[in-house]
Amino acid sequence: QASCPSVKNILVLDAEGKRVAVKYYADDWPSASSKLAFEKSLFVKTQKTSARTEGEFFVRFL
Repeated sequence: QASCPSVKNILVLDAEGKRVAVKYYADDWPSASSKLAFEKSLFVKTQKTSARTEGEFFVRFL
């Protein structure tokens, strides 16, 4: 059974992984600390991609 993809959150992080803008649409991360931990883990994973000086979009399907 296929499901329709949904947006659970939108994150904009700076080059150091700090929040620029975030919006959570799902309750998968109920506390502020769990949200920050998720953002940090996502930043660490995206650091492995080729770094550029211009902004990048990264889409991750969970």
